[in-house]
Amino acid sequence: MFGLPGETPTQREAAARFLQEQGIEAVTVAADTPLEQLQPARAIGLAVWGCRPAFSLRGWGDDESPLLLARDAAGAPQRWFDSGCPNRPALRQAHLDTIARLAGSGAFAGFMLDGIRFGSPNAGPGFFTCFCEVCTTRAASLGVDVARMRRDVARLAREGRPLAPTPPELVAALTQRPGLADWLRFRTACVTEHVREVRATVDRLNAAQGRSFRLGAYLFPPWFAPLVGQDYRALAPLLDVVSPMVYRTLDGDATLVGEWSALARRRLLPECPAFAVAQAAEAVAAARALLPAGGPALVPILQLADDLVGEATRATVAAGADGVDYFSFRAGHESYLAAARAAP
Repeated sequence: MFGLPGETPTQREAAARFLQEQGIEAVTVAADTPLEQLQPARAIGLAVWGCRPAFSLRGWGDDESPLLLARDAAGAPQRWFDSGCPNRPALRQAHLDTIARLAGSGAFAGFMLDGIRFGSPNAGPGFFTCFCEVCTTRAASLGVDVARMRRDVARLAREGRPLAPTPPELVAALTQRPGLADWLRFRTACVTEHVREVRATVDRLNAAQGRSFRLGAYLFPPWFAPLVGQDYRALAPLLDVVSPMVYRTLDGDATLVGEWSALARRRLLPECPAFAVAQAAEAVAAARALLPAGGPALVPILQLADDLVGEATRATVAAGADGVDYFSFRAGHESYLAAARAAP
């Protein structure tokens, strides 16, 4: 479960006990949550995981954060998911420092990577990044024709097209343009590189501390993952848990509705469909097909406040999930979790 609500220790204890009674085994909280607020969950045996957007600009001053922003093909700064450029060393190091702090505290069972990507279609102009000096240098080192990539991405932002019936067919159509193929390849290389850095940090800390601190990631559904630099096959060896975000009716970054609708506004996909439970399960099955046998646990995160959460839970397990996560638990959401638990 993502979230442990409660303003007081008594309220947090009640929330933790309710989650445990409903079969929840672990909770994920923001990385800056004070350790004393985690005690009610830990005291009753719930595992606690931390989470923080990978390239977050929170905590950076007004004079610093503009310098860390991603840049579009015209060089204009773009902010997405309250994040900066994924290749900025300062942002990467801040992310690694957070993970090391949580691993060293002894209070956390693991860390869930979030925002481990480039800007998505739902980010508007932030999707068509990054062309800062750090990224263009990195792209060139990968053998990318940066001028061609810039030209093709600018054209895509300006014109939209090609219209494709489904996201996989859209990705295939985009990669027919050499500059866009390079753009997606560049994004994937950079995301995988940083996750590899995180994995190395976690492994080093585990060896030094003699305990297991696990690493998971919230990933886009496989249909949209290639657009933001997430390659399930490349990331699988680096992760203990893969958690596709399968939010059926929510709108926003990483949601089925939000990302599809954004692509439709760009005339890249047809109008957004209403996502039935069966379609959400198809996203889980697609993720299962990309993961190797004996690889990371597949634990999709579903929208909790969904009138069909019980049906979605049942379909998710049937599609091959090893477990189910939920976003997010707040006061008033008890009935949804009870419905999820009741799903046979």
